[in-house]
Formats: sequence, C-alpha cells, structure tokens
Amino acid sequence: MRRGAWRLASALAAALAVATPAMARDAIPLGFDDLVDRAARIVHGTVRSVDPGRDVDGIPATWITLDVDETLKGPAEATLVYKQVGVPEPLPDGTLLRLPGLPRYRVGDEVVVFLHGTSRRGFTSPVGLGQGLFRAESGPKGRAVRAALATGTTEALPDFLARVRRRAQR
Repeated sequence: MRRGAWRLASALAAALAVATPAMARDAIPLGFDDLVDRAARIVHGTVRSVDPGRDVDGIPATWITLDVDETLKGPAEATLVYKQVGVPEPLPDGTLLRLPGLPRYRVGDEVVVFLHGTSRRGFTSPVGLGQGLFRAESGPKGRAVRAALATGTTEALPDFLARVRRRAQR
C-alpha cells in the first residue's frame, strides 16, 4: 500500500511539473462575429463620465456614462449609463477591486462597446472583457478604431460600424 501511494504521489508531482497552469483571468479569444453575436447591446459614443463608488449592495463598482452617437444593437438611448464591477483607483476607504482584463475608460474617449446583458444586480461588462471595447482615434485617413487591448492595425471607423451593422442585422 505504501509503495502504491508513493507511485501515485510521484505521478501526480510529475504531471503537475509539466502541466501548463490555466489562467482564470484570461478571456477566450473571440472573433468579430462572436463579439457581435454575444452582445446584447452595441453602441458607438463618447465617454462623458467615469464614476467609481459602491452600489446599493456595497460592491465596488464604476458607472460609465456614454453620450451615444449610434446604437448598433439593442435599445436606443441618447445617453447610456452602465455599471461595471470594480473601481479604477482606491475608494476613500482604501478599497480597490480591479478585475484583470476589464477595460478602463477615459472621459472624452470615443468608443464602440459590445456589452453583455445586464445582470440581476445591474452589472454588465464588455463581451470578452477588453475585447469588446474599441477606441476611435485619428488616423491618416480619418477616424479609425482599434481594439482597446490591441496595439496592431486599425480599421476605418465608418467601415467598422458598417460591418457591425451588417452582422447585427442577421
């Protein structure tokens, strides 16, 4: 029996030594169609405010307010306020809750955001975490978008919005 336990422990140790650790914080890479299909709401707009605090249940949260230029999927509103879990900086009591992969927002940013539906507690987040947020920026040929987590190529904003519209209509 002792010898069997030793073999089992050795096999387990060997397996653990070569296993690649799974990162719970890593989001599964999503393609464009997946982002559109999984989103309950997609909007193009400008970040008006980013307001961290605690919600009614005491959970650290950030309320993001967008002035909406266009709703590409979901209910249309001129202003969209959504609550995301976590805060970008410590609260006055020192509480800090940041979830790896969730994007940060800056007032004045022009964005296209692909949002999940709202939970029973009023929270939502971009589909695929930071994969579901695209920032618009000035480019040599006008406005262009780039995924918030990307450093690679951009796509012309009008072309990107047209692609989203086409996919969202399916």
